[in-house]
Amino acid sequence: MTVVRIGQPKAVPRRSLLTRPATPGMVVLVVLAIIAFRLWLVETAIVEGDSMERTLLPADRVLVVKLMGVKRFDVVVLTDPQANETVIKRVVGFPGDTVSMVPRVVQSGGRELVGGSQLYINGQPYDEPYAISALPTVLDPVKLGDDSYYVLGDNRDDSIDSRVYGPVDRKLIHGVGVLVCYPFGRLHVISRTAGPAAPDQTSAPSSTAAEVFDTPR
Repeated sequence: MTVVRIGQPKAVPRRSLLTRPATPGMVVLVVLAIIAFRLWLVETAIVEGDSMERTLLPADRVLVVKLMGVKRFDVVVLTDPQANETVIKRVVGFPGDTVSMVPRVVQSGGRELVGGSQLYINGQPYDEPYAISALPTVLDPVKLGDDSYYVLGDNRDDSIDSRVYGPVDRKLIHGVGVLVCYPFGRLHVISRTAGPAAPDQTSAPSSTAAEVFDTPR
């Protein structure tokens, strides 16, 4: 006897992809997707050295986004053009900018106390809450050309950066560090908070102070 079903055919439940057995082809596709993700989108970098303290500490693992546009004060992974090593620094100068540094002068009790460094971009002093600087530093104005970027370590007293090897080409910047993802106790988004300093918060040193502390790094 032939049985005929009237109406809609009986729905056959579909098996979830999660319950299907993995085939060699599926495994290859997943592996290729992971490799592509790592090669072209993101990677992790392990910090060595203390040139980025307090922002980054030795053994911090940083999530780096490769296709992200670089903005001022971003922390970036790049190739040191002098040592040909992969390093991590902060971008302070963009193409066309003029970057300079002078010893920071603080008025205290009618006296001028000199210590640390003050960053100037296009003649404007900038506050950098992430930076550590105790030693007076003088950097004569550097005019950046096309496709050139100026990078500094946050620990200004212990960093080999553009003050040593000069501006870096954009092609040497590989990605932007966005997050400290390990150790979990230090999990945080990497800040690029900085901005122009109020005129009454900083002052350029006298020529005498600049000459005495002319010790660029």
